[in-house]
Amino acid sequence: MNAIRPVHGIQVREHEINFVRQIHGVQVKDIITKFFYQGNQLCFHILLHVESGETVLFQEFDDYSEYKKVFGDLQAARANDIVIKIPKKNSVPGMAS
Repeated sequence: MNAIRPVHGIQVREHEINFVRQIHGVQVKDIITKFFYQGNQLCFHILLHVESGETVLFQEFDDYSEYKKVFGDLQAARANDIVIKIPKKNSVPGMAS
């Protein structure tokens, strides 16, 4: 699955073509945290609300320190217009923010 193939003259890993979506930091209007319980475990979803009006599930966490680090990284990516890579399957077009 790690095969590399050219796309428009650029070498791209096969899994990135099929599974990764790129969003530029400036396209992120809001970074949202959804808190919920799975059993007795507090968990966190990070959602990105983008310019198109779409809300995208970025990642799920059950470890607060890991969640907090990634949340900070996303804030920095948004502020500095860094590309954020998201698995395409995480797209949730109808999700309300």
